[in-house]
Amino acid sequence: MSPHVFFTGFPGFIGKQLIERLIHDEPEASFTFLIQDEMRPAAEASIVALDAKRRGFAARSRLVAGDITQRWLGMSQDLYQEEAARTSHVWHLAAVYDLSVPEPIAYRVNVIGTANLLDYCEACPGLVRLDYVSTCYVSGDRTGLVRENELDEGQAFKNHYESTKAWAEMEVRRRMHKLPVCIHRPGIVVGDSRTGETDKYDGPYFIIKLLMRLPKWVPMVNLGEGGSRVNLVPVDFLCDGMASVWNEPAALGQTIHWADPNPYPAKEIVHELLRILGRPRSLGTVPPDAVERALAIKRVRELTQVPQEAVIYFNHDVIYDTENQHRFLEGTDLRCPDFLSYLPTLVQYVKANPRKEFLDGREA
Repeated sequence: MSPHVFFTGFPGFIGKQLIERLIHDEPEASFTFLIQDEMRPAAEASIVALDAKRRGFAARSRLVAGDITQRWLGMSQDLYQEEAARTSHVWHLAAVYDLSVPEPIAYRVNVIGTANLLDYCEACPGLVRLDYVSTCYVSGDRTGLVRENELDEGQAFKNHYESTKAWAEMEVRRRMHKLPVCIHRPGIVVGDSRTGETDKYDGPYFIIKLLMRLPKWVPMVNLGEGGSRVNLVPVDFLCDGMASVWNEPAALGQTIHWADPNPYPAKEIVHELLRILGRPRSLGTVPPDAVERALAIKRVRELTQVPQEAVIYFNHDVIYDTENQHRFLEGTDLRCPDFLSYLPTLVQYVKANPRKEFLDGREA
């Protein structure tokens, strides 16, 4: 019997690319996409685009307006029970990803929303598996090596995004004794390594865009010592990787870090960016604390267009173990590409598309 997939987080940046992989692997699978009603036009456009690549996909897809923070996921009770009765697989990607999100909003969406989704999974009599997308940054302020099986290690958190995603994953793990779950933890997701395509400019894009705006005679400085390695992963590798373990029974009960096994220090990334953009090498170093204090000033943030919350990820000395990633990709040709090898592609995409409109209408 073909799988019926209940999917949240569509048509988000990762979600719509992941769906393309899933329908390639399971061409007869049917889908229910739980969407916010205001996302319907974007979701319908994505389904049309996907149907052009996989004929018949639109006929097997259903858009349902709902809200993961509400009872019955914002559906009627009858529709909730109807969907649960036919769901075999669940993918839960919906979350607030904003590093500056206020705690009440982050808690409602990331924690309460995930708990409601888990209730839905428990109501599915034919559930085969839940694939839950967390984040590497549930590790909070931990330093050194973070292993895939670790979660609650007494860490503090740098923002409400991290803390609420950690609490949500704790709830997922608490129910793993009665639900078949695979947990996916991506790093900082960047554009496609082959085309550069992305739906959002955050993470390293703040630095790319800053350098593109600055006159070439303005010298660049290192934002901190630059020795910390930055956890970056291209969206194509992430989605290929997650799709590759979708039908892998051994992945149930496991957590997988979708991170670069060989990440580069921030200093090397900045140096390569300067070279690609034809700028002189950086002069000197500004201590991380001084950078954060400067970005706490509204006028500085407006001038640089770099949010205070983003800089710490370039000066956080943490490495993510990828043992499970390696184990599940062994025997395939899937490997995380070398970041510096596709960085020129990311930069070229930004040059060709200097403005990007987010799904909620914001631009960056």
